[in-house]
Amino acid sequence: MYRMIIFCLATLCGTFIGMYFSRKVQDRYLLLTELNAFVLRTEGLIKYNRYSVCELLSECKSDKLPFITDELIAVSKDGRKIDTQWKKEIAKIKYITTDDIRVMTMLGENLGKTDTDGQLSVMESIRGSLDTLIKDSDEIRKNKTKLYRTLGILLGAAVGVIFL
Repeated sequence: MYRMIIFCLATLCGTFIGMYFSRKVQDRYLLLTELNAFVLRTEGLIKYNRYSVCELLSECKSDKLPFITDELIAVSKDGRKIDTQWKKEIAKIKYITTDDIRVMTMLGENLGKTDTDGQLSVMESIRGSLDTLIKDSDEIRKNKTKLYRTLGILLGAAVGVIFL
């Protein structure tokens, strides 16, 4: 009886671990697509409404981006550069790659630094990089999500069998 319970628990633990890693891959894909939408929205707000960085961040606070925080908005309201706080907020995100960090950092470093045309050209460059990252992330998501789940179940069952 105890062995069967241990087997079930080991299988469940493996399943949850597989789901955890699967979720990290999905979260990265969702973050990149949300970031792409943010860049498109930012372009429009800069080009047509001439928003400042503070207005831009306040407007986009409701978006599903984890790095647009109250602290970041407070830094921009104070008139300080947002570079350092932007990097701190990005560093809190654990499921992104170094390429993702590079693109996000480039966005934060260039918001409000140049004139409208300069910002728009940077946004266009960032969108190109994001498109590549999204395609790669989608391919990884399609291939590895199911793999992680299956491996988790199998490894959990294997550990359970060892305990039987």
